[in-house]
Amino acid sequence: MLKAMRLFSMAVLVLLASQANAETIYVSDEYTVPLRSSPCAGCAILHRGIKSGTAMTLVETNGEGWTHVTTTSGLDGWMPSQYLQKKPVARDLVERMKTQLAAAEKKVQQLTEKLAQLEEENAQSLSELDHLKETNDEVSSELSSIKKMSANAISMNAQNQELLERNGILQNEIDVLKAANHQLESSERNTWFLYGALAVLMGSMLTVILPRLKRRKRFSEWG
Repeated sequence: MLKAMRLFSMAVLVLLASQANAETIYVSDEYTVPLRSSPCAGCAILHRGIKSGTAMTLVETNGEGWTHVTTTSGLDGWMPSQYLQKKPVARDLVERMKTQLAAAEKKVQQLTEKLAQLEEENAQSLSELDHLKETNDEVSSELSSIKKMSANAISMNAQNQELLERNGILQNEIDVLKAANHQLESSERNTWFLYGALAVLMGSMLTVILPRLKRRKRFSEWG
């Protein structure tokens, strides 16, 4: 019994060791199938080996394991149906998936670059927006100052108009005073002229009267 157990244990160990050292292999789907002129294994070969994954047009099947096909290059013949299938082979599917994956990765890279570009443009737009806001604030402040200055200018203009009107009134009063002063000066000159004329007249009268008075005095003394 113990001997049997030992033999069984050794067999299990050998089996486990053999499984640990075994290499995993896969069946290849690489085939080259000859294209024949007629549906028989001994018929003339039109093409020695069409690779797996080659797309062909199905014409008919004879029910005896042969399929009538035409190739894209124009060959027309028969092939064993067991080597034909409606779906692409795994190798071609893998290649297609690799191509699609590469295209998807390229698309992702393009989208990533586009996203980075958009983020950069967005950051630049935000910076420009901030600058525009600052400029708008400055312009608004300047506009407010201009409005205040305009209001002050309007007020000053009104005051200036009022001062001009007052100045006009004062100028008219000055002109009236000047005219009155000129009239007074003319009147004073006329008065002095009259005084002078009166003095001349009186002098003339005295010149005439005094000699006569002297003569009368002499006559009275003689009498």
